[in-house]
Amino acid sequence: MQEQPIENAIIIHPHLLQKFMKHKKEFANLLALYSFYIYHAQLQKTNRPLATDEFTRRGMNWASDRVKKTKKLLKEMKVIEVVQKRQYYYIHLFFIYTKRKIGDILGQIIGKPTVKKEEIKEEPKEKTSFEKKLIEAKIKPKKIAFIREEILAIQKKEKYQFNADIFVKWIIYCENNAIRYSRNNLKHWMCKLHKRTTIEQDEAVVKALYSKWKDFYPTPLKESKYHFFLGQNLMLEKDCDTLTDIRLKDKKFEYIFTNRRIVTSATPKVLFEKYGYDKKEMKKAPIVASVLSKIIGSVKRL
Repeated sequence: MQEQPIENAIIIHPHLLQKFMKHKKEFANLLALYSFYIYHAQLQKTNRPLATDEFTRRGMNWASDRVKKTKKLLKEMKVIEVVQKRQYYYIHLFFIYTKRKIGDILGQIIGKPTVKKEEIKEEPKEKTSFEKKLIEAKIKPKKIAFIREEILAIQKKEKYQFNADIFVKWIIYCENNAIRYSRNNLKHWMCKLHKRTTIEQDEAVVKALYSKWKDFYPTPLKESKYHFFLGQNLMLEKDCDTLTDIRLKDKKFEYIFTNRRIVTSATPKVLFEKYGYDKKEMKKAPIVASVLSKIIGSVKRL
């Protein structure tokens, strides 16, 4: 004869059994009545089955006094709670387990093997260049995690644009010189670097490192030699649309546009005076306009 699998097994946690055992003579009554309530909770598919005293008396074949006495003990033990809705009395069971929990207790989940948390291996996240430099500087992992979480929290509320390589240089300096800082300090520094050229960011941080300051001070916008040119355009052999950053590379200026980048020894002032144009004010670039005027002049002479 083939053994049939147990379905809808009644699970009672050991700590409840221990509670019931403390009542010695009432142990059997407590276990029987609680099992009766669980059984009807499964039938009704709820943790608050409808079970009046009369219904329980008939189902258990007990005397009324026995039902009331045992139910009172379960209430005092805070295992059940009687909830009245109109003329009906429901038994609220506090320790009803989900199918998944029952499956864990029995050692299996229907259709799926039980997977322990230890067996689930999360794929390690790739480190950013910012984190790699902190690791190279031998900053403690807990501190790196703190810095990462604080910066992410700040950036979640407001996006700050700055050169991460320069900012990490400042963070490493603070760590090596025991300069304490909080989220407000990080936000303050990020705000200072926000949308400033890489040249100015680097100048401010390098000067602070050399002077051993506890803060850095970028050049004010009104006095800046570079900030004025951000957002401007150039017309060379190809259109250079919207300058977003200026950097120094091998003692030359590197100009970053939205569509391309160029490297030259020409300063921003010289370069933009000669080839710069404003799309809002002029529909055509200066070079194109000059060529067009020559063509029109030659046509008129003919």
